[in-house]
Amino acid sequence: MVNGLKIVEWKDGNASLKVDLLPGHLNPLGFVHGGLYAAMLDVALAMSGSFRPAPDDLLPGLTLSLTLKYLAPLKLEDGFAMANARRTGGGKSIFFAEGKVLAPDERVIAMATGVFKPGRQPTIQKGLG
Repeated sequence: MVNGLKIVEWKDGNASLKVDLLPGHLNPLGFVHGGLYAAMLDVALAMSGSFRPAPDDLLPGLTLSLTLKYLAPLKLEDGFAMANARRTGGGKSIFFAEGKVLAPDERVIAMATGVFKPGRQPTIQKGLG
């Protein structure tokens, strides 16, 4: 991905992502842009309820709702950010998840909750001709 998301862990019900911070992640104030945290949490939460073992393709869930709270800033000198997410409930067609973005020193930078549809392999529709 362009923003540098790397999968650290992915198993049924949990997902963790890491981003090594780069100058392009900073906002004009010199802090890491909140949009990076939003992207990290959106992907990690969606993955937490859409596990597919290798060699299957990554098919994260479709985000229906995502609520974020920004709690603390990160600077380039922090080095990296980690997003940890877990599925909290739901069924076959909809699931719920929550997660946090953490600094290297374990400070909570942002938190999110969301509602998702599990990732599914696209179906190929046959033409009517």
